[in-house]
Amino acid sequence: VEKFGFGEKTGIDLGGEEKGNISNLKKKNDVDYATMAFGQGIAVTSIQLVAAIGAIANDGVLLRPYILERIIYKNGEEKITKTKEVRRVISSDAASRMTAMMVSAVKNGYSKKAGIEGYSIAGKTGTAQIPDPIKGNYSEETIHTFIEFFPAFSPRFVILIKVDKPKGIRFSSDSITPLAKELAEYILNYYEIPPN
Repeated sequence: VEKFGFGEKTGIDLGGEEKGNISNLKKKNDVDYATMAFGQGIAVTSIQLVAAIGAIANDGVLLRPYILERIIYKNGEEKITKTKEVRRVISSDAASRMTAMMVSAVKNGYSKKAGIEGYSIAGKTGTAQIPDPIKGNYSEETIHTFIEFFPAFSPRFVILIKVDKPKGIRFSSDSITPLAKELAEYILNYYEIPPN
């Protein structure tokens, strides 16, 4: 979890970045470890999630995210942002296996509605219960996420779609995977990326 950058700022070139909260990892009790295995008990930011999934797409290497690729000053001088490697998070083999699992999730699993004929899309849905700080348990409200990268085995794009407190739809596999498909199709057509 820490190697993927959760619990620390990514260093993105935006102000006000938060570091999330993984303090439950320090408690070292079996219940917290069990629930963390499926995403409960920790809080991550959207940019941390994009960077972590980007590490899987990037052969297991975490990169520092950035917004501006290039700044051109009035005098014509240019400042180009260079890609900065943070650290190796997982082995190349583990990244390849994770990619294959995420492709299978889109091809055969709950993420099917994000699939695009002829393309390998690596994706994962998430439906998170929102904690109720007053009652000390989880509320009925949720956060839906879907994150994908494509083309899966030669990735160029990562997309994260997140909806807070959706109404009328219980799981992200129904609420946002169709939108992810639409967005990915647009990008693939715009950049003229051929099928696999």
